[in-house]
Amino acid sequence: MYMYENFHKMFSGSNQNTFNVCKACGGACEHNKIGTLLPGEKEYMAKKIGISVSEFKLRYLDVLEMDDGTLVHVLKLGELCPFLNEETGECECSDFKPIICKIYPVVFTVEAGKVNFTIDNWCQLSKNKACRTYFESAIPLLARFPIPIEWFCHVVSYDDFYFDYERLRKSRTGKSPHAVFTLAELLSLQKDCVETYQVEIDQIETFRVEGKLEMYRIKTAGSDIDFSREIEKPTF
Repeated sequence: MYMYENFHKMFSGSNQNTFNVCKACGGACEHNKIGTLLPGEKEYMAKKIGISVSEFKLRYLDVLEMDDGTLVHVLKLGELCPFLNEETGECECSDFKPIICKIYPVVFTVEAGKVNFTIDNWCQLSKNKACRTYFESAIPLLARFPIPIEWFCHVVSYDDFYFDYERLRKSRTGKSPHAVFTLAELLSLQKDCVETYQVEIDQIETFRVEGKLEMYRIKTAGSDIDFSREIEKPTF
């Protein structure tokens, strides 16, 4: 848990520049996406809130079960982030929010046995030089996490898609509060992102033509800790 505490101390994820851009955008990245927690992050967040891990899972999390049995913990499916104040648009856990959420527009792909961290040019933050530079500064910090490539491979299998929240909510029928969804079940509930957002494609293409797409190829660190598999079933 120390590595997460240290990350949050070194990278806040927002400043006045980013706040103004996100406020104008309306938080489009908060909709129809899946909020993923890093391995061990549920324990860290539960401690920060002051509740047990079991209670934290019941209140805030669901589970994605991958084809090999690996369990990935995600924020409750079919809902906006439970830590987002819809009236103010502010995050109510900004000091310890899920890191994958905090670092956006930094995203990752896996190619040739390496994790590639990039800046998502769809996000308006990427078009502001000061904001872009700020988020690029988080990439070396991310590379220090001893998370194996297998975990990243699981997350990229769904992270780039948009999902139908209404269908996700309906699919919870009969499931426990801390619900388990298979990967196949989740992928069957995708939403066409074209129906969700009006993206200024011409601006994005121009940005790429100008050669401003940044990519970082970083090998994942080794570790004796098995971060990639959490095979125990949820307990209550």
